[in-house]
Amino acid sequence: MKKFYININGSESPVEVVLKDGKNISIGDKNFEYEHKFISENVMILRINNKNYMVKIENDSEEETKGTGFDVDIKSGVAKVLCKSELDLLMEKFSKSRGDVKIKTDITSPMPGAIVKINVKEGQKVKKGEVFLVLEAMKMENELKAASDCVIQKVFAEEKKSVEKGQILLKLEPAVNV
Repeated sequence: MKKFYININGSESPVEVVLKDGKNISIGDKNFEYEHKFISENVMILRINNKNYMVKIENDSEEETKGTGFDVDIKSGVAKVLCKSELDLLMEKFSKSRGDVKIKTDITSPMPGAIVKINVKEGQKVKKGEVFLVLEAMKMENELKAASDCVIQKVFAEEKKSVEKGQILLKLEPAVNV
């Protein structure tokens, strides 16, 4: 059994679709018998309750990267269908809730070691992925990088000085346009 939620032509509330087995489907509170056969990559013959439909499915350009939006052509009428599994909805809910989390403003030492190089200065704008500083620990150099665009508010670390695990090295401020 597979469960999906579909929105047709931008409807506000999704409809639950349950594929019970290879022959039965429930859409909302209605049950149907179905069969399908693809005749090409995006064209299929769909038989619902002994009626045949030619269905052409194309990815919706806006939702193409997610693979959840489709233009469905049945009887020369095109419907925009947004289809999501329970997992898609959970991932979406989780990622939205993560967006509310504050951006980390204190960069701390992940382990004891020594600062080899500091690449930033107070007031400097830094882009995501740029290296703040290099920390040597157990004869290995570790680059501490920006997780998002930010501005260096305060530098607490000094080159060639030892640091302890958890020691604050930098204070950041989120940046809108770096």
